Amino acid sequence: MAIIIELLNNQGKSVGIHKFTQNDIRIGRSYDNDVILLDPHSCAEHAILSCDEQGHWQLRDLDSANGTLSSSGQRIQKTTIPHSGQEFILGKQRLRVFFAAASVAPTRILAKGWQSLRLLSSVPLLILLLLLVSAYFSYEMWLGAIGEAAENWHRQLLSIPFILLALLLWPALLALWARLRSQESNFRPQVTLILLITASWLLWSELSRWLSFNFSQAMLVEVLQLTLPAVLLVVLFWNGFKLAGMQRKSLQLVLTIALASTYWLVPYMQAAGPQIMPQYQAELLSQPMLISTPKNPEVFLTDSASLFDKATQSAKQP
Repeated sequence: MAIIIELLNNQGKSVGIHKFTQNDIRIGRSYDNDVILLDPHSCAEHAILSCDEQGHWQLRDLDSANGTLSSSGQRIQKTTIPHSGQEFILGKQRLRVFFAAASVAPTRILAKGWQSLRLLSSVPLLILLLLLVSAYFSYEMWLGAIGEAAENWHRQLLSIPFILLALLLWPALLALWARLRSQESNFRPQVTLILLITASWLLWSELSRWLSFNFSQAMLVEVLQLTLPAVLLVVLFWNGFKLAGMQRKSLQLVLTIALASTYWLVPYMQAAGPQIMPQYQAELLSQPMLISTPKNPEVFLTDSASLFDKATQSAKQP
């Protein structure tokens, strides 16, 4: 009867699988063994796995220095393996024994859209996004330098690596969570994803300023300003959980909505308190950014006077 020996690391991850059909399998560090161990705490001839005439497999320790332990930590000299999946420790080397008839775990189905997410593993895309995000922050620091700070604005560039590291906290957290659940970490795709969302967010912020400058009273602009950033957050969290190997779609949906809703929740909580300072909305950009032709001062004053006259007449009416 065939038997499978699986070598495990300290975290219980498989590092090697061997299948044998003979009745005696020698295990140890010596190169003439059937299963060669690399653990220096195991002996050259550490143990032997044998099948008796009744078809029962037995593991026998060969008087090793550090012994052979069961999964519960008890030192054994000879033991019968009654069922598949039992673990043993030889020195510090963990191994698991399976019978050939043992069933394997169900096949994991690839998530929908996984092929499109493979683009996130592209190194050129990752480098391009890093350069774009860094260039944007550099430009904002140069643009915001006023007075004495204008001469030493380049010193502020030292803060860009720390900003990028702060962006990596979320991918690192998801990658660690995936590893703890025995899933692929997908750290690089996670980093590319958050940089892609960050670049899209920065692009939208500039486009939003331009739209507010030209269409400050348009309802469509206000709707976009409320919904588009939340949509970007939904894309970030949904795909982030997918890359982390989350299987339960209901949990993935609940966490995505809960985290994305903070975009509305935080401003709502801030608006709940008393507003002492006057509130206004204004975007000031250069004249070339204006779509319509601006009015000259004389026309503006004439229109303003006419507007005040109409307001005065309306106020006098009963």
